[in-house]
Amino acid sequence: MTQNTPYKLTLCPMTYVLEILGDKWSFLVIRDMLFKGCCRYKQFIESDEGVATNILANRLKKLTEHGLVTQCKDPANGRQKLYHLTEKGLDLIPAILQLIKWSGHHDPRSILSEHIMYYLDEKFDEAVDIVRNQYLNQCHIDDHSAA
Repeated sequence: MTQNTPYKLTLCPMTYVLEILGDKWSFLVIRDMLFKGCCRYKQFIESDEGVATNILANRLKKLTEHGLVTQCKDPANGRQKLYHLTEKGLDLIPAILQLIKWSGHHDPRSILSEHIMYYLDEKFDEAVDIVRNQYLNQCHIDDHSAA
């Protein structure tokens, strides 16, 4: 291997994806940011799945190092950090929605409503725009200056 990049063991693009997102917690952190509005460490810790603090810290660091998440000081409390998806992170929305759609079709215990499945099946691009805009609005991030 000539590059000093740990994820490029092969030329397969999935290797890159798996290096960054190939664990349970990274996807759940991004899910919580997109759909639950989480941006503070404490909010991630309170997630239903119960991520351990050391694992959460590791995943936030990894997502930040790979440019999917950015961190800044919380203006309300300078000792705490806020985490936001970057443009690179927001670019995952279509892939995440496709995985949610796949789960909705194949998981017999799926909790997705018919309305959501309709959007994912029939109005996918609109669903992507809705998720993106809701995220940007809840984080008060201008679309053109996403972190």
